[in-house]
Amino acid sequence: MKTPLHILVSRLRFMGDIILTTPLLHALRMMYPEAVISYLAEEPYISLLRNHPDVHRLLPLNKRDKWLQARLLGTILTQRIDVAIDLFGNPRSAMLTLMTGAKIRIGGNYRGRRLCYTHRIEDDGVQLSAIDYHMRYLQPLGNVPTPEKPYLVLSPREKEWANKYLDYKGYDTDKKLIGIHPGATWPAKRWFPERFAELANMLAAEKNAQIVFTMGPGEEELLKQVISLCKFEVIQPEVLSLRKMMALLHNLNVFVTNDCGPMHIAPAMGTPTVGIFGPGEPGIWFPYSPANGHRLIYHSLDCSRCHQDHCNKLNCMQAISTKEVFNVVCDTINSRDIFR
Repeated sequence: MKTPLHILVSRLRFMGDIILTTPLLHALRMMYPEAVISYLAEEPYISLLRNHPDVHRLLPLNKRDKWLQARLLGTILTQRIDVAIDLFGNPRSAMLTLMTGAKIRIGGNYRGRRLCYTHRIEDDGVQLSAIDYHMRYLQPLGNVPTPEKPYLVLSPREKEWANKYLDYKGYDTDKKLIGIHPGATWPAKRWFPERFAELANMLAAEKNAQIVFTMGPGEEELLKQVISLCKFEVIQPEVLSLRKMMALLHNLNVFVTNDCGPMHIAPAMGTPTVGIFGPGEPGIWFPYSPANGHRLIYHSLDCSRCHQDHCNKLNCMQAISTKEVFNVVCDTINSRDIFR
């Protein structure tokens, strides 16, 4: 076809998944610099892409508000879309892709849903990082550029908010800020609260670091448990919106986190990140380079990659000691000259 004038990309959810599509967005911008690129995703995840230079229009999907759903549908039906790329592939996203009327509709070769696409991407069973998996969806369009690393963008006002927030909360900005995120959506992906507290105590005592705890909705009790075990005065964390979380993580020197959404926000903001993995697939979900300050902590056991949301044994997490995580954080500190 001729050079597309309007490209629609959809990845309805979740936080990390959407962040890991940003290399694809940049590749599209390189391939078609004159095209308008729109992005379809659920709220609140779509807010992650606000201010992103590779996206012109954000199309939020609100599953609870029927009026907003109708408005979105009207936009899809009336806009001329030349290429629609469905990176999610559930029945809803497949049907929305079909309704665009785009001449080129790219999606996975899933039973039933494949009928909504003109070009179907096969899953050959080879494990790829999430970035490389997404990039395959550009193959029907021609030569695909080498993917860049994921990135998100803050406005000057958001950066200013983060500085004022840290000052208001009473953080000592003369010390370096190390973020710790003890939560995760699935319990099996959570390293132990007592070990997070022990890590925080060691970093505060031995590295004279200011510890910044972060949390998501519903993790208040977990953070109370961690904080109760700390031997230093903790500044109480609070649940922040995604954009405010982005701004806060941008100001940290190191971020230590379980395998969860914020683990992807921090690298996208350029913050060195230490990812703690249990039952997940680090080859898929931690495509972050040590050269950029990122570190992976993971032990491959016989039961690894079980993908369980709950586990009574948690051998994979038991294998990760506090001293190991502390040493990795120190290595990150030394490699980035953070404390010099």
